[in-house]
Amino acid sequence: MKSKYLNRIILLIAFFVTVSCNKNDDDNIDEDSNCVEYGAGYVTSINAPSSAMVDEAIDIEVSFGVSNGCGGFDKYIETVNGNNATIEVVAKYVGCICTQDAPIRIVNYEFSADTPGDYELKFKSSPSDFITVNLTVN
Repeated sequence: MKSKYLNRIILLIAFFVTVSCNKNDDDNIDEDSNCVEYGAGYVTSINAPSSAMVDEAIDIEVSFGVSNGCGGFDKYIETVNGNNATIEVVAKYVGCICTQDAPIRIVNYEFSADTPGDYELKFKSSPSDFITVNLTVN
């Protein structure tokens, strides 16, 4: 009789240990932290005017590629040296399950100059290449 109760107690303990340790990982995915990555978004084309006025904000249309359907725009990294600037696009990938297409995304880059002159904006289009925009500010 004792072994019958002992077997039931052991069986109940084993059941509770198994149930309490069995987690469904899909139910515990934190999209904000586990499925976010960043990478370079290389520029494929630029649509920009050739001139602007001092203190006039102009929008430059920037097209860049991402490696899957979860990719989008995060930010620009700018390195300015006088009237020359190098601009890199940082892409943000949000999602654990992404389509395998490689879309082109389009965002605006806002440029404004407070002094007249010729400006050169170099947008990174590969690890070593750039698409250059020359602007004359009057």
